[in-house]
Amino acid sequence: MAKCLHYGYLLIFFVINLVAAERIKDMIYMNFEGVAACFRRHNGTHQFGCSYKASRSGSVGVIHLVEDEDDIRWLEHNATAGDYTVVLTFSMFTRDILLQLKNMNNINGVLLAKNSSQPLPEFYSPEDTCPNRYSGYKQCNDDVLVDWNPHGSSLLMEDWPFPMFYTENQTLVEAVRSCFLKHNAHDIENQQHRPLCALEMKSFMFAAINSESCIKRSDFKLNFNPTQFCDPLGDRNIYWPLAPINQDKNSVILVTARLDASSLFDGISPGAGNVVTGLVTLLATAYYLNTLAKDAVVNKTNVVFCLLNGEAFDYIGSSRFIYDLKEGNFNALGGVNLKFDDIKSVIEFGQLTEGELFLHSNNAQNDEVIKKIQVALNAKILEGSVPPTSVQSFLEERPNLTAVVISDHGQQFKNKYYNGILDDAESLNFNKYSAILMSDGLATALAKIATSVAEILYEDVFGARPFVDYDSSHLVEFYVSEMLKCYLETAKCTLFQAASSPNAKLANQVLSLYVGVHRVPNTATTLTGQLLAFLTREEVSNMTEAMCYENHLIWMAGINNTGLCINSTVNYSTAMSPAFIIDGYDMKSGMYSTWTESIWQTLSVRMFLKPSAATERLTMILGSSVAGVSFILKNDKLLGIRCGPHINGTVGSSRGRGCSSN
Repeated sequence: MAKCLHYGYLLIFFVINLVAAERIKDMIYMNFEGVAACFRRHNGTHQFGCSYKASRSGSVGVIHLVEDEDDIRWLEHNATAGDYTVVLTFSMFTRDILLQLKNMNNINGVLLAKNSSQPLPEFYSPEDTCPNRYSGYKQCNDDVLVDWNPHGSSLLMEDWPFPMFYTENQTLVEAVRSCFLKHNAHDIENQQHRPLCALEMKSFMFAAINSESCIKRSDFKLNFNPTQFCDPLGDRNIYWPLAPINQDKNSVILVTARLDASSLFDGISPGAGNVVTGLVTLLATAYYLNTLAKDAVVNKTNVVFCLLNGEAFDYIGSSRFIYDLKEGNFNALGGVNLKFDDIKSVIEFGQLTEGELFLHSNNAQNDEVIKKIQVALNAKILEGSVPPTSVQSFLEERPNLTAVVISDHGQQFKNKYYNGILDDAESLNFNKYSAILMSDGLATALAKIATSVAEILYEDVFGARPFVDYDSSHLVEFYVSEMLKCYLETAKCTLFQAASSPNAKLANQVLSLYVGVHRVPNTATTLTGQLLAFLTREEVSNMTEAMCYENHLIWMAGINNTGLCINSTVNYSTAMSPAFIIDGYDMKSGMYSTWTESIWQTLSVRMFLKPSAATERLTMILGSSVAGVSFILKNDKLLGIRCGPHINGTVGSSRGRGCSSN
């Protein structure tokens, strides 16, 4: 019994010490929640993004707030406290500043802090001035110098040798600033002699060099014990045909929009002006055309709506779609193998806002649909213009294909935040309260484009003008407003809830439109596919949930969350580059996208008070001394020392019968 009590006391003592240790750790470190990390990606030839060469345990640097060029010069020439982590606002988060930091040897990390009290920068786009520069029909080279994205800084195209994180949490921003001012800012020339506020960043990336290298290292054929180092980028494309595809010959108008955006930081790719406006316009067009075409019979020409994924990375989705069409492997439309030659023309919704519209047109001089769209939208035609959008892939395959991109820009983007974390609702001046009152100018503009294109497509497909009533066209604007709220404000919205299963738990946050890796389903893709099915649904009445599933139909919550059984022809296809399925593909050929994403273990930031260098040295010396003495006292026999018997309670001297060496 006494022995059991003894072990019980030991267990309680161990637990108390463990809890106390955790509390001490929490007192030493302040963990940063909700920060976004810059991570590493690769293509066939290079690596891009952020990582660090130090230990996987983390990258530590003394905090230094950079507010102007003088702070940069001080870090370069006068800094004395070893390695630093630089804290920047958007005004200083520029290519020139970051390249200066990259060329220093004392920078261990960068924290980008969005200060809500400061205005947004006039522009911020980490993308190239010519997105997808080396891909598609009209590549950007010395012969074709078009800066589509004039504000592009190409930060996405650099390999940064230190971790970078982003936060817009004002509590964290203020905590960092307060800690810096209290511990680091005063007597800055002698700061190395005192404890300093520091940040520890963990974002070690396992992959390196390029996609070919990391995939070979992961290949089970070449390694007995393979470890995953990277994954191909990719997800799914979404399709909906106006009518069933014929088994033999088809003539199809393809209506497309992109589904993905990019950014420098994980989990924040809002893509408001870049993606959402075109995406929402396509969904609204599909809804309205489906409403107009109820019970109508398609004659010669069909319409297929297509949302393409991974377009920000050398047109992953469109190139895979075309590859499957050519190989006879595309059967996402009712199991029928559509062929590339079946495509009559391509209409793409690009970046769209209020104001003037442009039609980037190719081979459309005699196309009646394009002519009618130009008149209806009062748009300016730019013949032979091919912006960096999905039509690049289609024209590369067939240069004489009729293709048009409807956009809000001419030869240069209006979007000042293209593929950046600031391309959000605020940058579009979207007001959810105005949208509720049906007075939002953006929703009105997009609804007009959608209704105009849908009516023109109806006339081309059915050979007659549609019957249009006010309620139907007014409902389009309502749905556009609701969809904008879903993509720009929060995914926990009326339409996403209606298009999901009853009682589905939706995240109360803005969806990230980054394509992700092929083996992890993308939430934005899933919700968008469900929404397209809901908008173009054929309701099946008198069905319970069980009966609906038994008949291989779809059970959704519906607007009132009471349950709704629908039939839908919305379907998906794989949006992963052909480069990863073609045996022996040359990753350096440039024919297909070769983008991969590195595997990582953890992404975290925490702040703590770092002791001075002198204190660290003293701690090391004392620790080593105590360890050495303990080793000697505990292991005297290992040193060959024998001690004689105790005399009067003391150890005998070496001159008597005390200690002697063998």
